[in-house]
Amino acid sequence: MRILIVVPRMRLEEAENYNYMFPLGLAYLSSVLKQAGHQVACFNLNHYYGAIPELLNNYIKKHGPFEVACTGGISTSYRQIKAVVEAFHAGQPEIKLILGGGLISSEPELMFSVLSPDFIVLGEGEETICELISYLEKQGEIGRVAGIGYRDQAGQIILTKARAPIADIDSLPWPDFESFEYDKYLEKMRPSDYFGMELFDQPRVYPIICSRSCPYSCTFCYHPIGQKYRQRSIKSIMEELSAMVKRYRINLIWIYDELFSDDREWLAEFCRQIKILLKEISWPCKWGCQMRVDKLDEPTLKAMKEAGCYSISYGFESYSPAVLKSMKKRITAEQIDRAVRLTLKNKISLQANFIFGDPAETRQTIKETLSYWKANREAGIMLNFISPYPGTPLYQKCLGKGIIKDKIDFIENRIFGLFNMSDSLTDRAFARLWYEINKAVIKDRVYAKKWKAAKAKDGTFSLSVECPHCKTVSHYGNYVLKSKYYYFAMMYCRACARRFFLSSSLFKFTLNVLLAVYTLMPVLSYRFYEQIWPRRYLIRGAFNQALNSLKRAVGLGRVNNNV
Repeated sequence: MRILIVVPRMRLEEAENYNYMFPLGLAYLSSVLKQAGHQVACFNLNHYYGAIPELLNNYIKKHGPFEVACTGGISTSYRQIKAVVEAFHAGQPEIKLILGGGLISSEPELMFSVLSPDFIVLGEGEETICELISYLEKQGEIGRVAGIGYRDQAGQIILTKARAPIADIDSLPWPDFESFEYDKYLEKMRPSDYFGMELFDQPRVYPIICSRSCPYSCTFCYHPIGQKYRQRSIKSIMEELSAMVKRYRINLIWIYDELFSDDREWLAEFCRQIKILLKEISWPCKWGCQMRVDKLDEPTLKAMKEAGCYSISYGFESYSPAVLKSMKKRITAEQIDRAVRLTLKNKISLQANFIFGDPAETRQTIKETLSYWKANREAGIMLNFISPYPGTPLYQKCLGKGIIKDKIDFIENRIFGLFNMSDSLTDRAFARLWYEINKAVIKDRVYAKKWKAAKAKDGTFSLSVECPHCKTVSHYGNYVLKSKYYYFAMMYCRACARRFFLSSSLFKFTLNVLLAVYTLMPVLSYRFYEQIWPRRYLIRGAFNQALNSLKRAVGLGRVNNNV
């Protein structure tokens, strides 16, 4: 069959955008469908300027016709996915539309009702999509396909039995990077795109999956492909990396796994083999991953560092034993502290968050976590609030307590919002917590004090920055800032690997004005951020879209026909 895979825009804007996480899930689908003999085209909307309906119609006219279209993503991308779906319904209703990803798997019946696709794929998609397409080709009995949703002749939504996880993930072909304009994506990368990319002036990031799912059950996590944890063989991983790092001249390897390794022997072998691999290339290449703090010891961290690991992301979430227990983290405050000390000691960049607002949160638990954070500012741990994402136990709790009253309004407009889920804090006390966290973020995080910024001809900046931790001056080129006078950046020291922040005087002044407003009106400010701030992307996107439509109407808008 002729199949079109569409990558939704990551921003609610009509502009080109290369600052996004590469869609590995869709790239795997393209690979397995091509392996099965289908004709597959892939259209990455992020790389094109213009309105989505116009872009899709032009692409299909040029490269079509197509019998099936596939798209999807996670819950936080609902509006972006909805925009693609609406464009198909309006302009290409004859194409059968298949949706998948965490958004669909977390609320299958709701998403089917609201988005009205022809089919949905639940959980792990590679085997399911191939079998579904095969049944469509043969006009077989669709209900026999495990792991899908569809409407029967009476219009009822039918969800078939769950599909078992793919046992041997080594058997899957490598993701189809080329069809999603990966070369273009690499060339447009900037060190300012994501924290850690400033390790190189010309970062070239290769994303890879070495394992699937996670065997743990944290209350704020949703595992769309289940909890059956599976790892690829070291041989399979190294074959992919050896080919792709050399083909694309990669200098940063990002391991997308929810949990990179739960097996120390497997991890030790990975370190031995990647160390050998990286010696085969003539340019520097580093890698980063996500780990649990209860699986660490100093020999493991030393081995990872020696093998080229430059960054580890941990799930700290809280320093309070009561909150960690409520979250079902199965870690201790002592293990968090050990991870902080050993990671910094080995000069590996530490990525972690403390997220406030769990149902067990109290004034005492807040004090425990915030006190630890202030005493360890050099660790660069971020502060934020917990979110009840669809499919999680927290989401179900919020539905049960009436905190989330309308599922679609929450997913579409308030998924980045603030919610008082505490069993003991009043709304006023929660507003005070919100104020204290913002105050700490603005006043107490570590800022660089000495730096110079020079603008290049192409609009990027060259920065010379003295690290506030180790006092080493590092030079960063090809950096993107909003302007020479108003900017804010989260940066990585190339010498000691610690996080710090760069802020212009005007931006700092703005932050201090906001803090003064928060101080005078904490409850009112909290209500604004609770109700209005989560909708800022929608408001900005609607404004930009209206402005672009006006520009096109009067002949000032740019037309992109290169699709």
